[in-house]
Amino acid sequence: MGTGTEHARLWTAVGSPRVELLAARFERFAFDRHSHEQLSVGVIEQGAEGLHMPGGKVVVPAGQLVILNPGQVHTGYAAGGEGWRYRMFYFDTALVEELARAHTGSATVWFPQTAVQDAALFARLRRVHRVQEQAEDPLTAESLLLEGLGAVLRRHARTGRTFASDAPGSARSGPDLARQLLHDRWTEPITVAELSTAAGMPRASLITAFRQRYGLPPHAYLLRLRANRARRLLLSGQRPAEVAAATGFADQAHLTRVCKRYFGVTPGAIRP
Repeated sequence: MGTGTEHARLWTAVGSPRVELLAARFERFAFDRHSHEQLSVGVIEQGAEGLHMPGGKVVVPAGQLVILNPGQVHTGYAAGGEGWRYRMFYFDTALVEELARAHTGSATVWFPQTAVQDAALFARLRRVHRVQEQAEDPLTAESLLLEGLGAVLRRHARTGRTFASDAPGSARSGPDLARQLLHDRWTEPITVAELSTAAGMPRASLITAFRQRYGLPPHAYLLRLRANRARRLLLSGQRPAEVAAATGFADQAHLTRVCKRYFGVTPGAIRP
């Protein structure tokens, strides 16, 4: 995606399909409220990014890291007149758990801070990300990624619980059961009545409780779920029209609008 001085590119890391990468610069563009299924770690290279989150507003200036736990609902926008330029890593959950065991002794980790000041790690991750843009040697590229993620975990992760409110082993509440139905039937039309039946809760109460637990109402959660599935298919090389049909979108134009709102790029800028 490129509009004037705004541009964005989303791709899969060379030799490491469990890591996605974004390089972007935005001035006026703002993300809708959304979340990512992966651990998201980025470096702000220029300007400042603002994020509206359930706990309040966070501003991440140039030279700092932004770290978002999986499922952490947020927006993204320019916190100053010059916009912001940044690079993001999206690390697959299974990969994070694997490295977390090695570096922290626990597969269950979370990150308490969204804006992180760590000059050494900032410089390291910036270099790692730049290497991925022109990487020809998959062994070197993947090794640098794994070392970078390991440093993030050692320096800033906390153990003992996950950020997500639906941690394994926790009691299954009504919103959890409704969420499971969305995951089981994410390509199909689903009614509030069906969610209410699955949750064992009145419809109005369910929508409120679901939003409190997951940060989004059920319809927005389902749209985010479909968008994240579509993103993976696009990164595997499938055509946008095919992806739109496979992930429950009305048409390719609908998929394009959602990708731009959630990921900052059109489907054509999401490539392997």
